[in-house]
Amino acid sequence: MKKKIAMLLAMVMVTASIVGCGSSAGADTTTTAPETKETEAAAETPAAETTAAEAEGTAAATSGDATYTYNVDNVTEHTFSLSTTATSGSALADVTHYFADRVNELSGGKMTVDVFEGSTLGSEAQNLEALTAGTLDMAIIAVEFYVNSIPQLGALILPYVYDDYDQVQKVLESEAGDYASQQLTDVAKVKALGYYVMAFRNMYTTKPINTVEDLKGFKMRVPESSLYVDTFKMMGAAPTPLASGEVYTALDTGVVEGVENTPDTCLHNSWFEVAPYFNQTNHLNAPTTFSMSDKVFQSLNEDEQNLLLQAGLDASHYGLESTKTSDAEYREELKAKGMEFIESDVESMRAAIDYNAYEFMQSDEAKKLFDLVQANK
Repeated sequence: MKKKIAMLLAMVMVTASIVGCGSSAGADTTTTAPETKETEAAAETPAAETTAAEAEGTAAATSGDATYTYNVDNVTEHTFSLSTTATSGSALADVTHYFADRVNELSGGKMTVDVFEGSTLGSEAQNLEALTAGTLDMAIIAVEFYVNSIPQLGALILPYVYDDYDQVQKVLESEAGDYASQQLTDVAKVKALGYYVMAFRNMYTTKPINTVEDLKGFKMRVPESSLYVDTFKMMGAAPTPLASGEVYTALDTGVVEGVENTPDTCLHNSWFEVAPYFNQTNHLNAPTTFSMSDKVFQSLNEDEQNLLLQAGLDASHYGLESTKTSDAEYREELKAKGMEFIESDVESMRAAIDYNAYEFMQSDEAKKLFDLVQANK
């Protein structure tokens, strides 16, 4: 059987062919997680014993407390295209490639995920449009971006709602994460294969930000997301939405006085050259998603679907450990680049935030999601 999927992205002239061929080749059907920091930490967990069911071709891949079971013999050959705005060498690119490698490994080479970095296949807006239409298989799309079209998801990433990385992961693997994923499917026709907990966001500026008072009238670049615009307005700043590629020049020319993002993004975009102050605000944690077109997902059989979900869960856990390690490393690298670290008064900023002031928080869906987040922290 051969299948070809034409990829037509709005404003982006890209065409990719996806060919699937049935395979009757046998495979070792016992799947195990690769040696990562996570699996090393869980070394005391007994290895799964081979059962009669596994001998017949049933694979049970376990990561954390969740298990997806699938028959490798029922997995046919597929090649999927995955788009990301991440640049080569970044933490996000690393986790994205881990996911692609995990799909290939779990499927015994039957499934391949081709990763296209650096917005080669378009922006997140274009990728989402293509996912909904089913003309793009997969994309890395941040939760904050989804808030533009699914406002209630803002309740998942409100500023200062999380204390640490493990808490974020716990929420994402709880009923709160399930509810958010269902919203993605119901509204955007996207299947969330997993979440990646990225680093806490901080502010990189041309002058130090000691307290919330220093943000009054401050021209802060924010993502093109209503959640960020509203957040910085509450703190008294003048939020300026700009595409990521415009930030360096905007800082250099004074169009904006600062930018907020993860340390990784600051380093890989060389913002430290034009914004020498690293203000340790940790004001928001916004995970991203391994998103798949639900149309494409539903075209697969149950075994193939479960395999992809397991790969997404494994990548989520790998990403969590990677974030914990890389966040500290990137901060040290930025110090070495000459950035001055400021111990900002986080409490003064937290006090300026009123969750009820966000327009999306008036909806029943947002209130339900917020309650689920609070209950599962």
